[in-house]
Amino acid sequence: MIHKLFKYLHKESIDYTIINGYKSLFEKTNTSEDVDILFKKEDFLKIEHILKGFCKLNDFKIVQIYHQEVYAKNIFIFDPNTTKILNLDTYGKLQRKHTAFFTETEIFKNFSTYKGINILATHQEFLHYLLKKIDKNEITDTVFNYLQMLFFKEEALCKKMLKQCFKNHSDSVIKALQSKNKSKLLESIETLRKDIVSNPKIPLNDRFKDKLRILKRIIKPTGITISFLGPDGSGKSTIIDGLTHKTLPFRKTTYFHLKPIITNNKSIATVNPHECAPYSKLKSYVKLLFFVYQYNLGWLKNIYLLKIKSTLVIFDRYYDDLIVDKKRYRYGGSKRVAKLIRFFIRKPELYFILTTNADVIYNRKQEVEFSELQAQIKNYKALTNGKQYYHIDVNRSPDSIVKDVYSILMKKMNERY
Repeated sequence: MIHKLFKYLHKESIDYTIINGYKSLFEKTNTSEDVDILFKKEDFLKIEHILKGFCKLNDFKIVQIYHQEVYAKNIFIFDPNTTKILNLDTYGKLQRKHTAFFTETEIFKNFSTYKGINILATHQEFLHYLLKKIDKNEITDTVFNYLQMLFFKEEALCKKMLKQCFKNHSDSVIKALQSKNKSKLLESIETLRKDIVSNPKIPLNDRFKDKLRILKRIIKPTGITISFLGPDGSGKSTIIDGLTHKTLPFRKTTYFHLKPIITNNKSIATVNPHECAPYSKLKSYVKLLFFVYQYNLGWLKNIYLLKIKSTLVIFDRYYDDLIVDKKRYRYGGSKRVAKLIRFFIRKPELYFILTTNADVIYNRKQEVEFSELQAQIKNYKALTNGKQYYHIDVNRSPDSIVKDVYSILMKKMNERY
């Protein structure tokens, strides 16, 4: 996908430079499409429009946009045909600690090329890469060797930039590189991090834009909640595990069982879910009211903040299970009342209903009577609407099931954009 994007940008005469890691984009062993790309400020401000044009031309889909800083957006593009994701870190300014060491003109007048794509000038790449690795404390042998290569390629300019970047300790960086002594650089890394020239005076306009950015993240969180429903033996745990090992456009993934309440157990195994007698009607209705309290308070305390932090929140089962299999929850009240209560409970954006023929599931697990299993499957399928509740036939390989779940999730994410 990334090489198609380069061709598109060249065709549309949109200036860009790859900040670092450009060599890996041409390696056959590279399976990650994670690219740091810098645009001119005027193009960055309309980057979503530019990328939507690119996606429309190639039948790709934008599935996630994190607005990390005023001039930094992390944009994920999905290819439905290959199910691959392109992860673009887009920038409108090349800066560290709110300090830009190069002007836009300096960058775009002096950029280099590598196999036909635009890259930073050597001294610019050197400084940006050095600051990034110091900030993250990631000075490995590979990183140090690469920094050395860049440094000796344009030594005079790199020295000049180091003296501008560090207030007092540029010489220690120069000596470490010249003497090929990584340990010397590591010894002074904390000092260097504090010594980087910073600009605490952020323009008023940028500060205002940053407040708006944060407000937008709160009002429209970039995370999403999904739930997996289905009888015992439908393979919920296997499919959830498979999905979490895919490349996902989220900061992290969090798991909940049944309710939005934090517990120490990833799964709660029920050997005989129907062994206990149902509660009385009165006790059952009190339990429903307690569920309303638990689900809504748990959502406010745990889920909403996770969504703001761009998390994929996965539920194994949810309140809907009580409507399908009331014996499991010892519910002795009216099904109609249970359905009514559902309107007062916060719901995930997506449900995946995992079922297939009763014979197949019964051969996997015989935890309920066959007739009860048939009734459950019928009730689960009745929830399906193709908008929020999606039925997934699980009588096939886990990889095939995960692929379908993944595609539906990406389609749902794309609807936001």
